[in-house]
Amino acid sequence: MSADLNFSPDAKKTFYIKTFGCQMNVADTERMSVLLAESGAEQAATAEQADVIILNGCEVREKAVHKMVSALGGMTKNRGRVDRAQGKKQIIGIGGCVGQLDGAKLFKRNPHIDFVFGTDTIDQLPEIVHEVQSGHRHVVYNEFDKTREYSTDTKVFHQSASAFVNIMKGCDKFCSFCIVPFTRGREKSRPIAELVADVQRLVLLGVREVTLLGQNVNSFGKGNNETFPQLLRALDSVAELKRLRFTSSHPIDFSDDLINCYGSVRALCNQLHLPVQSGSNAVLEKMHRHYKIETYYEQIRKWRERCPDGALSTDMIIGFPTETDADFELTMKLLEDLRFDIVYAFAYSPRPGTKAAKLQDDVPNEVKHERLLRFQRRAVEIANENNQRLVGKSMEVLVEGRTKALKTSKSQNMFMGRSRCNKVVNFAFEGARDLKGKFVQVRIERATGLALTGVVDEGDLEPVLSS
Repeated sequence: MSADLNFSPDAKKTFYIKTFGCQMNVADTERMSVLLAESGAEQAATAEQADVIILNGCEVREKAVHKMVSALGGMTKNRGRVDRAQGKKQIIGIGGCVGQLDGAKLFKRNPHIDFVFGTDTIDQLPEIVHEVQSGHRHVVYNEFDKTREYSTDTKVFHQSASAFVNIMKGCDKFCSFCIVPFTRGREKSRPIAELVADVQRLVLLGVREVTLLGQNVNSFGKGNNETFPQLLRALDSVAELKRLRFTSSHPIDFSDDLINCYGSVRALCNQLHLPVQSGSNAVLEKMHRHYKIETYYEQIRKWRERCPDGALSTDMIIGFPTETDADFELTMKLLEDLRFDIVYAFAYSPRPGTKAAKLQDDVPNEVKHERLLRFQRRAVEIANENNQRLVGKSMEVLVEGRTKALKTSKSQNMFMGRSRCNKVVNFAFEGARDLKGKFVQVRIERATGLALTGVVDEGDLEPVLSS
């Protein structure tokens, strides 16, 4: 049972969480928010209004760590002024992968923070906050859960038609550049029966789109003698679930059985995120990725046969140690050949404790950034070329909410959502009805490399408005 938070009588029971990193961290923040709310706290609009401030940190890239440190500096600088003005004592904690990896070492660099917790101790958060509110300082909860079983439930704080569902945690791949096995632990998966029940409960709450989360969802179920394709087929039995997505994948486990789920699993969206990291076999070997680039090409060929209208995205690391001009040109060739719809590309930065950190970081920073800029520019051009082919077509969009008016639109009432293939779609709607969480048909009129813009097909809107 969660502890009631021991706030002072004259202070609001409020919390503020700032999130850095991937969808896994976003899902963790949702869980933290629900746990604190169940313990009597309310979400504050800003850090200055909060009794409890939590930074949910990411260690995957150096830039994410720097962003968190910068945010922490601003919050701690303001804390004294806030305490004096509001007559209360703010407490500040660090969680997520940063808390898991660094633990008590964070206090040496940041003595003004009050508590640290890790990825496996999120459910203890109310007790941690209660302990700090009771007068304890420099509290640390970052022990790994070393049991092989993994059972939980999805907690949704913000009412939405979409939800992230953790299906597994940890990773056993140990890519040479990746810190995840040290921040999330070893692989373990939830049982399929539990996940089906979890999604059925979410559907009753109004969820219509689920994104399955794991460091490598393709290896789901190994400890339970279950497989990821079996999970997808089982979830397809949840009739009210309209869309099913997953992230992230590893090519080494991207099987023909999984490819065959496209077109046969009703809810599975025509979208694939399959990180490749480099187009050079020499670099892939140094990365300990354990596949050849030729295998990746063949996997995408098979997938596109099953899903010809699908959108493909990937991750890319530019400037990995030993990457030569020739290696980089192979990565550029991969981009030209496979024509990704979205590429998340980053300049390599060593992460402490990884095997790659022991390699000489021999690609000069200016070379890394020149290559990255060239790659990103071409990636956006290709995405734009891909999106131009969608102009004039009608797409089903799940509306996420209102957005700022576009310079190209006469309307001030703009909405944003995503298509089944995960394209961002903006459209105008002048009616009074809030379309958030609704499915609408949008006819695409304009496209860029980043988003699509269209108009609502009026003939398809009436059923939405009357629902």
